[in-house]
This record gives sequence, structure tokens and C-alpha cells, in this order.
Amino acid sequence: MTNIYEIAKKAEVSHMTVSRVFNNPDLVGKKTREKIISIANELGYRPSQIARSMRTKKTNYIGLVLPDILNPFFPEVVRGVDDYARRNKYNVILVNTDNDYEVQTSSMEVFINRGIDGVILGGIAGGKKDTELLNKMIKKDIPVVLIDRFIPSVNSSYVITDNVKAAYEATQYLVRLGHRKIGIVSSPQKIKIFHDRLLGYKKALEDNDIEFREEYVCEGEEVVESGYETFKKLLEKINGFTAIFSMSDFMSFGIYKYCKEKTISIPDDISIISMDDIFTSAHLNPPLTTMAQQKYEMGYNAAKILIDSIRKNKLPDKQLVLEAKLIERESCRKIG
Repeated sequence: MTNIYEIAKKAEVSHMTVSRVFNNPDLVGKKTREKIISIANELGYRPSQIARSMRTKKTNYIGLVLPDILNPFFPEVVRGVDDYARRNKYNVILVNTDNDYEVQTSSMEVFINRGIDGVILGGIAGGKKDTELLNKMIKKDIPVVLIDRFIPSVNSSYVITDNVKAAYEATQYLVRLGHRKIGIVSSPQKIKIFHDRLLGYKKALEDNDIEFREEYVCEGEEVVESGYETFKKLLEKINGFTAIFSMSDFMSFGIYKYCKEKTISIPDDISIISMDDIFTSAHLNPPLTTMAQQKYEMGYNAAKILIDSIRKNKLPDKQLVLEAKLIERESCRKIG
């Protein structure tokens, strides 16, 4: 492999001059700089990324850790992260944990040991283990930005959706259509963002003088199969719902499946509103009304916050809250 000594010999300059051309080009005169670059290209020389990282203490790699890459919510997030990173000459290492805490932990350990510049972390549940892991990263001065979810007890940087407001507006939309018996298919309440969505639902009911009833809430997991089973349990427990607020589009797909099997017409028999606006939501029959999260912007801004902090040699300290937007389709109807 060609090295800077061979280039220096052919250019009749010192190897330090060659080094400056590739690391501090402004310190070398234009004529000499152009001559060295021409010789380097002729010899097929490429600067060593490893050597550069040893000098700058930067690798230009960031990690992106996600809980489930099969979840259609995440492709736009990944695109946002990758777009900003590439524009700023950073590479992204994607890790899929399959919601396995051990995989998440081992991935973070690898990042720490390999000297990665920073990490964007999604899908944390917010329990004791997640809190300990995040605090460990911060203590080791590893820049971390959380996306989609965050832990209130940890002073970290994050990019999330205003989940209280989104759920409030979704419930208000149903109330404006005349619905008062509104069930809720809930994602796990131990996770703060879903707890916040329940708070938004409750606040909307309160502002419209509708009594909150605990039995109108049925909790499941954020997957299609759980949406099916959770909705089934809710209908077995309570009859007469005119509308459902589902906490995620993924769970709504399960609701659609159950309604099709039981010949329950959407929206004639029951209206459904959801959250996320993943790309398949518009192609359901009928198309799903949902609160669209700014998924691309979430990823793009998380990468921006992280890379900006890396360049400033400090831990990221910005918290960004994005608003969801109501996308009206055909899964809700006016009653009364």
C-alpha cells in the first residue's frame, strides 16, 4: 500500500508536508498542495481512517439502536438519521435488539469498547435496567440521544412526540363527531409515552364532561396480534362502544382483523382513530384516521443533536418535542 513517505519522496517534500495536506490543507501552499494531491491520486493513496481517528479521537461512526426494525414506524426514523449523518460525513451502525435487553446492553458495550462517537437509542421501556444503562453511558461521557421514548428521571437528550397533546386531539376529534362511549386499546402503561397518551385521553374526556371509566381501557402489547386480542377482550367486557382510540397503528391492524372476522363494519358500527401514520395505514379498508408522528424529522433531528454535540466535544443536552398531526381518512364517522 502507498504511504505518505512514498508520496513525499516523489513530490520532493517532507512527509510532514504530505500529512498536513490531508489533515490541515490550509497550512500548505496551493501549488505544493495540488502537486501532492495529484501524486497521491496517481499512486492510489487513500488516507487511513484508523490513523485519522487516533489523531482526532473521532471515528465518524454513530450507533442507532432500535427495538424492532420490522415495525413500520422505524424506516422513516432510520432514513432521517442516515440522511443527516451522510450529509455530515458520518456513518451509521444499525442494531436491531428485537426488544431484548441483553442484546441492547451488549451492543452498547461494544460501542463503548470500540470508541464509537455517539449513540441514538430508541425503544427504551424506562425501567431500572434502562435507567442504569443510560446513566452508565452518560457517566462514561458517551453522547446519547433518545428517540421516541425517554426516562424522566435521567437528564438526557431526546427527540419525542408530544404524546399528551396527540392523544388529547385524537379523543377531541371523536367527541366532535358525537362519540361519548370511547374505548381505548392501550399499549403498555409502564412505558411513559403510552402513559402520556392515556393522560391526553383522560384530559379530553374531562374537558367535555365525559366520565373516565377504567373498564373502558384494555392494555396489550404494541404488536398486531395483541391489538386483536386486546380489542376482543375490551368488547367482551363492555358492549356498545361507538369509537376506539388505539395507541398505535400496529395495534389498529389487529383491530381491523377482528372486525373483519366478526363482520363489524368500520366506521358504520365503530369508529377507529390511531397514532403513528405508518405507510400502510392509508391502504387499509377503510383507510385509517390517525395522528401522524414526524418520524423522519425525529431521526433527522436526533442525528443533528448528536453530531453537533460530538463536534463541540460535549454531551448532548437538547430536548426536542415534536407535534403530531391529525390525518383524516375514512375510519371515523359522525353520529347523533
